[in-house]
Amino acid sequence: MARVLLDTNILIFLASPTSPRHALSQRAVERLIRHGAQPVFSAQVVYEFWSVATRPAAANGLGWPAADARRAIDGFRREFDMLHDPPEVVDLWLDIVVAHDLKGKRIHDAHLLATMRANGVSRLLTCNVADFPVEPGIAILTPEA
Repeated sequence: MARVLLDTNILIFLASPTSPRHALSQRAVERLIRHGAQPVFSAQVVYEFWSVATRPAAANGLGWPAADARRAIDGFRREFDMLHDPPEVVDLWLDIVVAHDLKGKRIHDAHLLATMRANGVSRLLTCNVADFPVEPGIAILTPEA
């Protein structure tokens, strides 16, 4: 079964029924499953989810209390498998950031790509395609596709 990494924004939209992208993200994940894919996420996505979920709404977050963020993460952990970072992730990450001359915040998205490579995952579902450098063998999917 082919695995597809869910980016943080997909989990944020799945956990936010009032988001205009909630239904679109939910349909995209359901479509992946219907076509035999296995949605997964990574530890980094958990950390990023927590940051957005608990950040005040005035600062582009959800403004949730910690208990609500924890419940959402626990739900994702029951529903989807979580990828782990084997030791080679650091070397794969370094290869990506050097190859694309990435600096600042963009290095976090490179870490997701390195985690995918280390775990044999070749597809990523995200709403932020432009955040990711083009990497051979990695397909970037959007909920609209």
